[in-house]
Amino acid sequence: MKITDCKLFENTNIDLSKFEIKNYSNNKVIAEEGDVSTSIGILLSGKVNVKAYTSGGKNFTVNTLTEGQLFGDMLLYSDDYNTYPGSLVSVGETIILYMSNNEFKTLLHSNQALCTNFLRLLSNKALSVTMKSKLLSQDSLRDKILFFLTQEKRKQASNSIKLNMTKEDLANLLYTQRPSLSRELKHMKNEGLIDYDRYTITIKK
Repeated sequence: MKITDCKLFENTNIDLSKFEIKNYSNNKVIAEEGDVSTSIGILLSGKVNVKAYTSGGKNFTVNTLTEGQLFGDMLLYSDDYNTYPGSLVSVGETIILYMSNNEFKTLLHSNQALCTNFLRLLSNKALSVTMKSKLLSQDSLRDKILFFLTQEKRKQASNSIKLNMTKEDLANLLYTQRPSLSRELKHMKNEGLIDYDRYTITIKK
């Protein structure tokens, strides 16, 4: 995407040519869990997985960032916590624009449109985190699947939910293993609750 297409910069007329742009090949570590956040990153191309690690050394994907999304934004004004809670890893060829925290704060204070855009994106992200917490608080894997499908049905206004992710990504979102997800989806299909193929899940009841 073009830098000017990013929702953060709508109606701002900010000169973006002076900011640093970095290119990453597939599976490159952009930031390590525990690193101090010193800049706002804006994803211009590709994807970034946010990975966390268990005490046993296993890793799982907490979130996946796509074009136009930011990272480091929720740490910008934090008094108590300014380190990344997970590692950032590129997925495919990835391009990121960086704005130092100090530069970005200066722009926020001087550009009302940028401030409004930033607060809107931050509010949307906070709501997304809240919904993810509700998802993970569900009692069983089936409940998590149904919660996810209900939210997507509302967003897509259809009983046929288009999956903009792989089944592996969906399993990570639900904090379960891919085989466990496949088994439960199969049980739900056999019970007539859903139908599915590679790209969609359809709610039948």
